[in-house]
Amino acid sequence: MAANVPDPTRILSIQSHVVSGYVGNRSATFPLQLLGWDVDVTNTVQFSNHTGYGRWGGLRFDAEHLQDIFSGLEKNGLLRYSRMLTGYMPSAAVVKTVLELVKKLRSRSGGEEGGLIYLLDPVMGDMGRGMYVAPEVLPIYREMLQYSTIITPNQFEAQALTGIDITDLASLKKVLWTLHTQHKVPHVIITSVELPDEDLEKIGAHRSLPDGRLAMLQVGSSCDITLDSKGERQQPSLSEEELEIWSIQFPEVQGYFSGVGDMFAALTLGRFHPEAKEPAQSNGVGQKPLTPIAKASELAIASLQGILSNTCKVIEELEKQLPPPAKGALEAKDEAQEKVDRMRRRELRVVQSKREIETPTIVYCAKWISG
Repeated sequence: MAANVPDPTRILSIQSHVVSGYVGNRSATFPLQLLGWDVDVTNTVQFSNHTGYGRWGGLRFDAEHLQDIFSGLEKNGLLRYSRMLTGYMPSAAVVKTVLELVKKLRSRSGGEEGGLIYLLDPVMGDMGRGMYVAPEVLPIYREMLQYSTIITPNQFEAQALTGIDITDLASLKKVLWTLHTQHKVPHVIITSVELPDEDLEKIGAHRSLPDGRLAMLQVGSSCDITLDSKGERQQPSLSEEELEIWSIQFPEVQGYFSGVGDMFAALTLGRFHPEAKEPAQSNGVGQKPLTPIAKASELAIASLQGILSNTCKVIEELEKQLPPPAKGALEAKDEAQEKVDRMRRRELRVVQSKREIETPTIVYCAKWISG
């Protein structure tokens, strides 16, 4: 293959890395390889383990480090990516450097049609926890939106990107519409969202599943984006009323697991086939066929549910082997060490879930919602 010409099987993944465990690039690489993708990784940090342990070693890389890597790839004709995935980036300067690379790859891939498919996971914060990156990254992420194909923010990140709080179904729709029309994003998935009971009822969703487990709600939508004579995206004329939204409800697995969002983004990108045609669905409004991004999300969630199920089984076995607390033991314990021990047990069992990644069983289906 000619130098720097896009390879339809090759993905560039830019995000964090840990030596032990599964977050960031460690969470993304093996699943994508199982799905048939050649994955080249660029690490934005290199840590011993994920930060949920409470203690770790390693470095955050600066923009100069990443630019040096990108320059080396270009000089050797290796900037040949048809797909790109970005996750956690530690500084505004790093985000800016990656933005310039995205622009370069898009220009080399011949513009929009048949060009670079870029999934942007704008890792910035969480509901309840707030922003855990420098606030200076936010305006750069907003600029990146117009170059993305798919974005996978959580509720906090979607609110930050649009400046709109999601308090009900109407404001959720406005957030999605804003991302499509003002920021020109073709495909949006809000990976988890909270809605009032009355709005859940409107869309046929519930706080819990029939088996009693708490339910999570994911929503998404798509918008056709046209190009001007220079190949730049035009602002679509889609109205809020015309926007069609799909949702998936699936069980919330109790406890703290790191790397789940990173793996969801990777699996969604790996499963996304924009030309795929799905048969009409009987569980949605008007029995419309699912969009390619909704189908990719369905498959990603199915794989993740399998991975989490396998992980929980291992945790249960490991906890059975823990010695009982000594009689008369002091109440004061080494809380830091207890946290480390707990995090070790809760690492995702990724390699052991090869079958669930390759051939997931879809239990939780996407459906069109009204309202």
